Amino acid sequence: MIKLEGLSGKDVEICKLLWNCDTLEAVDAMVKAMPPAYKSRAVVMRELMTAAQLDSVEDIDERIPHLLQRIAAG
Repeated sequence: MIKLEGLSGKDVEICKLLWNCDTLEAVDAMVKAMPPAYKSRAVVMRELMTAAQLDSVEDIDERIPHLLQRIAAG
């Protein structure tokens, strides 16, 4: 689960809409369909959400060798 802090109410609503999409294609379609006043913020929110998700995957990857050593040690 990702966590973004310091978002405006509008940003939170945009993130909720994007998060509910099932695919990246659906996210892109949602962004394209937004009114101009929201579109630029939606692009920023999409990028922030992507970066936060990648950070969480990197954190998991860094722990894998240690976890594998613990499993092997029994």
